[in-house]
Amino acid sequence: MASGTRTDARGLGEGAAPSATQSTAYSAPESGEPPTPALERLFNPRGIAVVGASADLGRIGGQPIKALTEARYAGRIYPVNPKYAEVGGMRCYRSIADIDGDCDLALIALSAGAVAAAVEACGAKGIRFAIILSSGFKEIGEGGRALETALKDAGRRSGVRLIGPNCQGVLSIPNRLFATFGAIAQETALRAGAVSMAFQSGGFGFGVMLLCEEMGIGFRHCVSVGNEVDITTPELLDAFLDDPHTKVACAYVEGVSDGRALMAAGRKSIDVGKPVLVWKAGKSAVGRRAAGSHTANITGSSDVFRAAARQSGIIEVGCVEDMVDLFRVFTSCRPPHGNRVGVLGISGGSGIVFADAAADRGLVLPDFAPDTTATLRNVIPVFGSAANPADLTADVFNNIASFTEAMTIVLDDPGIDQLCLLLASLPGAHALNAAQAIVAAAQRSDKPILVGWSARRNRAAAAYEVLERAGIPIISTPERLARASAALAAFADTRRRLSRRAVSMPAAAALPMPNALLEKAQLSEAEGKQLLAMYGIPVTRDVLIEADDRMDLSGLDIVFPVAVKIVSADIPHKTDVGGVQLDIADRDALQAAVRAVLANVKRLMPEARIDGIMISEMIRDGRETLVGVVNDEAFGPTVVFGLGGIFVEVLRDVSYRVAPFDIETAREMVGELRSRILFDGYRGSPALDVDALCRTLVRISEMAWHLRTRLASLDINPLFVRPGGWGVVAADAVVTLGG
Repeated sequence: MASGTRTDARGLGEGAAPSATQSTAYSAPESGEPPTPALERLFNPRGIAVVGASADLGRIGGQPIKALTEARYAGRIYPVNPKYAEVGGMRCYRSIADIDGDCDLALIALSAGAVAAAVEACGAKGIRFAIILSSGFKEIGEGGRALETALKDAGRRSGVRLIGPNCQGVLSIPNRLFATFGAIAQETALRAGAVSMAFQSGGFGFGVMLLCEEMGIGFRHCVSVGNEVDITTPELLDAFLDDPHTKVACAYVEGVSDGRALMAAGRKSIDVGKPVLVWKAGKSAVGRRAAGSHTANITGSSDVFRAAARQSGIIEVGCVEDMVDLFRVFTSCRPPHGNRVGVLGISGGSGIVFADAAADRGLVLPDFAPDTTATLRNVIPVFGSAANPADLTADVFNNIASFTEAMTIVLDDPGIDQLCLLLASLPGAHALNAAQAIVAAAQRSDKPILVGWSARRNRAAAAYEVLERAGIPIISTPERLARASAALAAFADTRRRLSRRAVSMPAAAALPMPNALLEKAQLSEAEGKQLLAMYGIPVTRDVLIEADDRMDLSGLDIVFPVAVKIVSADIPHKTDVGGVQLDIADRDALQAAVRAVLANVKRLMPEARIDGIMISEMIRDGRETLVGVVNDEAFGPTVVFGLGGIFVEVLRDVSYRVAPFDIETAREMVGELRSRILFDGYRGSPALDVDALCRTLVRISEMAWHLRTRLASLDINPLFVRPGGWGVVAADAVVTLGG
């Protein structure tokens, strides 16, 4: 077999040389030779065993042999099947033990029941990686789950790392590794690039890869992970980030089994300066819900995923077009210093469309500096515009020097962080002249340049080649250009923001919960407030009395007005059964209120166990907010915050963060609310104590983390935020325990 591309000592195989102009931005600087990656021999094996090889090269056991041969894989291929003496013109081995050369990877295409034994045999032979193409495991039910458990145990015992089962295989294009089957096995002429990708659906993932490839994106490593019995998507992302030739790591996930590991990959992307893009499917499914929890009922899986992505630096994508655009900008562009964009176009309409989309994504199109505007007017036709976004008009290309000068003027403006060019569908010689001018401008500036251009390739082939060779991203529409430009700026901002922030993990151990609380699944309000107070979360001043409507209340030490509430772990939503009376002004009204709540509960929930009656101070100077915790199956305890009342029920004006977190994260939660202005004082109302609110959010996140094995959900509703200097106070708490 002819020799293929081999790995060097530094990474997971050789990569294409970086483009000359803009390509160094998001590659972490190397200090010496990095260690050999742990998964190197998965992507660059010296030899491959195909266990369950078929003489019919159209079957699953034969397709990888055909693909590896056609791709000119440089290592040895060892078909293994006792039925054949030869497969695909190569010797076929009776068993894994008979393999007579270096072999690092096994492709296993056997019935599900035979896979575990094959993995054991691989371990005995010294084969350290296996890709399980076979199906028939947990995806088919209980019987398959038992086989998958046996497979996992076999991998652990034998020291063999596993991809799959129920997967479509692995590609490493620079290493000519096509260890796969299906339609992708016939695409052995794929170009190599700087994007590596893992996906939980092989058919969909390889389909997305081919669509991206058709639009000019080259890939490095692509892995169909299947059931993830051993090697998981986060571990692969981690390996991609370690690979010096991968510039962008990407994943398609339908479910997340270890959300914290995924977040760790995101944080690593910030450290090394390579973005992680994740396409999360199934976001409409509602996440885990705890009985009686208002917070859980307004929280879906997509809410928690988005919070985790924002917290860790992961970039969320949801369509092929955005993936392609982001692959282009992140593999070629330098990071901008901010979100201020200068726009030069030849169509006023495209500038307006870009500006609208940019505003939606957090980009700023500032006024050019006065000197910039004055100088631009000297080079732009009189019927154009020198305001940002500037309209050069197509007439500028009658004198390409004017276009060059306009770019230089804007790039030199200190108030501009990146330049976006809107060339409409400029064709032919004008397009080539423009492309050459753009490349020259990019070489003179450290600011990224992105091009919005929709010309048919056959009308401007030479111009396309000039821009692509220089690493200048071309994006077809103004809206998509704005989204890509915004993502570029946002990742740079996220790196600046998160790189200054250590991962917040509470240093103190969890406080011991009283045994009386540990034995319960649902805490009463009194017990819930007791738990909050243990963690330094302010609660109302309360008096707990017996559930006796004949009790003498004259000696109680209380200050009116007060609230009267039923105390029962069986009644998390007290107002639904008339268990709350507010604004009680005197002792006569207090006696009547106690009788009323007891009568209401006896009538509507006669089976409920009543622990007593709570008399609570009324907070009149605070803004009602909701703070909750849900214990997500993938990401663990997650804090929810929003204004109370209609803002939660109807408008869903809430923000989320995975616990624990720091004070800056808490401030971001508050700042994300659409109703944020209400905290600053509105129409004469005083500014609220946001500092105290943020400290309380941090304490709640720490409590949620400490109690993560027991806390199923928490509602503090309302948490009153009082005027500046007066702090916050929790007026009610619903706590559900589990585990």
